[in-house]
Amino acid sequence: METIAALVAAGAAFGASYLIGRSVAASSLLVALGGLLWGVGFAVLFFVATVTVGHLTPGLFEPWLLGVHFIALIVAAPLGGAAIAALTHWRVERADAARLPF
Repeated sequence: METIAALVAAGAAFGASYLIGRSVAASSLLVALGGLLWGVGFAVLFFVATVTVGHLTPGLFEPWLLGVHFIALIVAAPLGGAAIAALTHWRVERADAARLPF
């Protein structure tokens, strides 16, 4: 159960980072920082949500595994989010530059 919740949080962070990379017309550094912040935000949201649900329904989550998944998510989601946002932004910039007539 903890693994599924962590994968959903990571997928949401990566999806939001992809959208940031496609839509924000700023520098690559700012886009990467946005992806980093989305990764941290979804990792914290995962932790708060699972602890709250685990507190309301005892025995649903195992606390040790929840901590392990949170530690993995707090490292992987920001780094992956920053990389996804920066690479998406770079790809969109290249596609836009290819469409220029000169």
